[in-house]
Amino acid sequence: MYRRRRKRLSLGKLVVIIVCSAIAASTIYPFVFMTFTALKTSDDYVGNKLGLPIPPTLENFVTAVSGTMGISFVNSVITVSAGTILTVILGCMAGFGFAFLRFPFRAVLLRIIMIIMILPVTVLIPPIFKVILDLGLVNTYPGLVLLYVGLTIPAGVYMMATFFMAVPKELVESARIDGASTFRVFREVAVPLARPAFITLGTFTFLGLWNELLFALLVMSSPEQRTLPVAIALLRQSVQNPTLVQDAIIAAGLLLSAALPFLLFVLFNRQITQGLVAGALK
Repeated sequence: MYRRRRKRLSLGKLVVIIVCSAIAASTIYPFVFMTFTALKTSDDYVGNKLGLPIPPTLENFVTAVSGTMGISFVNSVITVSAGTILTVILGCMAGFGFAFLRFPFRAVLLRIIMIIMILPVTVLIPPIFKVILDLGLVNTYPGLVLLYVGLTIPAGVYMMATFFMAVPKELVESARIDGASTFRVFREVAVPLARPAFITLGTFTFLGLWNELLFALLVMSSPEQRTLPVAIALLRQSVQNPTLVQDAIIAAGLLLSAALPFLLFVLFNRQITQGLVAGALK
């Protein structure tokens, strides 16, 4: 009986290992293939698309950066960083208000925010573009930043409200008994407690906006104002030499685009993990 039970357990572990290995391989392989493609010469890519880059070259990276990708990278850093910072600040303040303040229709407003989160993004295209156009913010940084904040603030508010609702009320009540104002409670009690949560919110907001293509293409039509995802999507058309293997250049552009989010995730990996589980524990 003991041997059979041990055999079944070993078989279960083996199945788990095989499944996890298959998932890991399917996730890692596209990145490895993209790296090999970006490091290949034109002749090497044509002759052997699946092989190793022999010899490796940085020509594709130089070609990608020599176009408009450098400007587009700066545009993405400016708009995405500003949108992320505003989302984190406003989401943290609104989440604190929903959790600790009492005002009319508080529960109804929170449910409306939840409904907005599940709306298809395509439904929002006509009204958003109409507002941006009426305000004269097309092809401007403020227009795209405000659009990004509008897209991400519902999820930010809901996430921070959920986190603050799990915080013991006694901490806030003791601060109020000591004479602290609402803003002081928010600044000195809520913000330090919410550090893992708003790092997680900021990271996921940054990653989502960094890869956003639809609204950036809609609002930023000027080549000088395009963000990095738009520049990469239009990279095939921007290559001047039609005989050059463009797939390798696109792969190089995708690697450059993934470098900053990858670095961000590596730096804040521990805080992100803590933020994901912080709201589940009191």
